[in-house]
Amino acid sequence: MRLRLTTLAAFAIIASAPASAQLSGNPNTLNNTNDRLSTQSEIRGIREQQQFENNQTRMQIQRNQDFQAPPAAAPIVVPRR
Repeated sequence: MRLRLTTLAAFAIIASAPASAQLSGNPNTLNNTNDRLSTQSEIRGIREQQQFENNQTRMQIQRNQDFQAPPAAAPIVVPRR
């Protein structure tokens, strides 16, 4: 029983640490964190867009290769006698 209370108290302290750090944080630090998260989100969006466009290009190339007309057969030339 005593171990459970100690464990619960430890979890309560650990769980409250991030909240108290946020409340007492420097506003500039919070702004910098928000800026970094925003920048990371923009970069992630750009990477996803580039990947989408690359996939579209690959699919178009593959379609063009799949539906390419077969080469024309060589004409038969009969030699003169």
